[in-house]
Amino acid sequence: MKSRPIIFQHPELDGKSFFLPGSEEKDIGLLFIHGFTATTVEVRQIANHFHALGYTVSAPLLPGHGTTPEDMNTKKINDWIGAAEHEYLELREKKDRICVFGESMGGLLTLILASKHPEIEKLFIFSPALKIDGLWQSLFAWPFIPYIFKKNTDESMLWQGYNVVPLRAASQLLKLQKRVKTLLTEITTKTLIFQGKNDQTINQSGTLKTYNLLGSEQKRLVWLENSSHCILLDKELPLVFQICEAEVQALESLGFRN
Repeated sequence: MKSRPIIFQHPELDGKSFFLPGSEEKDIGLLFIHGFTATTVEVRQIANHFHALGYTVSAPLLPGHGTTPEDMNTKKINDWIGAAEHEYLELREKKDRICVFGESMGGLLTLILASKHPEIEKLFIFSPALKIDGLWQSLFAWPFIPYIFKKNTDESMLWQGYNVVPLRAASQLLKLQKRVKTLLTEITTKTLIFQGKNDQTINQSGTLKTYNLLGSEQKRLVWLENSSHCILLDKELPLVFQICEAEVQALESLGFRN
């Protein structure tokens, strides 16, 4: 019988919030938002890639993450939205133009930001967590069970976060999904969505729904043949770098907001 994974995977990695100033010549800043139960380790590789190219990058550690599942169970969707928006506004004080990158739940927070701040240049969304099978059960389970162990874990991956699902926090994720669904048609920001075909964490029909309902006239969905849920740590990351870099540089050459 397989033993249960450790609750907090790779505690030795640095998953704290980070801000890395880039070249003053580049007027685009990049905000990176990690996913549910993860830390900024999830977005650090792509952030470092862009920082090496001269871009100013920022990534908040969302409330309740990187501490304990019990702490995460005390947080609500407005805590996560507030943290993401605070970081966005801080970055906006330094750079006139902002692109936002979001993984999984971070993708939903990215969409929330776009609904509140249509001046955002472009959204880069990875494995948007709009639909997760069985998530509704958290509404009834959390008063009795603090967390459950995840079914799909990969302790060999350099991912940091909880290998459990804090159930009260999961019920908040469900509320976040519902809020995003009501906003999708109103969001007109340019958007690039990535989805791995081997993703077993979310229901991929949610990604199609995100793409189809999104109100943006300029949107694109890229399917990755050999990627799982954590695209930003998976084997097709070099291809993702290539596509995202080309998109950001194209925006840079335009020299104006959408």
